[in-house]
Amino acid sequence: MKVLMPTIGKLVFRLGLSAFLLYTGLVVAGPGTTAVQAQTDTPLDQLFTIRAIRVDQTARSSNRARQEALLQAEQEAYDKLLKKVTQLEDRQKLPALSAQERQALISGLEIVEEQSSSRRYLATLNVRFEPSRVSSFLASYGVPHVLGTGRPILVLHAHKRGLSTFLWQPDQAMIEARANVDWVNRIRGYEFARGEIRERLALTASEVLAFNVDPALAVGGFNNLQSTVLIASEVRFNRADNKSLHFRYLATDSGVSGQAEITYSSGQEATALAQMYDQILEVIDGAWRERLLVDTGSQGELDVLVPSLELASYAEIERRLSEVTLVQSFGVTAVGLPLSQLHLVYTGREDQLALALRFEGLDLRPYGDQVILELRD
Repeated sequence: MKVLMPTIGKLVFRLGLSAFLLYTGLVVAGPGTTAVQAQTDTPLDQLFTIRAIRVDQTARSSNRARQEALLQAEQEAYDKLLKKVTQLEDRQKLPALSAQERQALISGLEIVEEQSSSRRYLATLNVRFEPSRVSSFLASYGVPHVLGTGRPILVLHAHKRGLSTFLWQPDQAMIEARANVDWVNRIRGYEFARGEIRERLALTASEVLAFNVDPALAVGGFNNLQSTVLIASEVRFNRADNKSLHFRYLATDSGVSGQAEITYSSGQEATALAQMYDQILEVIDGAWRERLLVDTGSQGELDVLVPSLELASYAEIERRLSEVTLVQSFGVTAVGLPLSQLHLVYTGREDQLALALRFEGLDLRPYGDQVILELRD
């Protein structure tokens, strides 16, 4: 039987993390207060933090309601973390965890907002997981996971209902659907256009429905984003009270596309739209996770040549290397002209390292019997 990674202290395991936080007074009421000391939000911290978990629990006392709510938040955050950093087929290899085993992976809770009465507790929380513990746990079961996020992307959705088409003007079903979708805890950052005049002039609903990419990318540029996901949906009427939502989508950077249909009952259009969003986001996220997956059970070292004729280019290579989460450390082993040499220590396989470097605009390629690391053209 496989054993989880080291515990986070006897007191935590004797009381449970939720009770431990209550015992030590780290769970503090009030908007914006935190349950743990502020941590540096590195890219890994951001990746392994699950945000905006909402809980609403009633019990025989306020303390009991709070404890049960925090346990619920930990479970939900763990499920969302796995969905964020691993692929569906790999998650099936993992065992069900006890509350204490889940808590061994958590480094802290942040209370964004909370309210309580004599028997009820409501709160919004952020749950931080410790990257090294999670990586070790997943590696022990042979489950690869991502160690970086994908580029942010702009969502442009045109929706048809009867003779009406919606893109820039508000529609209640679309507003309700978007409010019920977790846009935050994703491997990619999903953003919506602001609906400014220049955006409305650049792109019409009919162009989104036709997947006209050029004006969509122009709107993305207005929002400082290089890529967009185009979504075209339409309500169709079936027999009796049943309706169907037909939808198509296209991500401009990866070329990921697809179409599907969701059947729903009268009055459930917002629910169908929320399901559509979830399906589309999972496909797009899955494609990016496939590119970024890392076998954290393996590590390697590599000597690379780096062009050093221009100090600015050399410095830029070092800067970009520092942004690659797979690179654990690097140092200069030889200085010369036109090439110098760096020694890299990295997590994963060499092909995974090469892919991660490519995402940061660096090319790793053969150079005689050695390898050279250069800025991509």
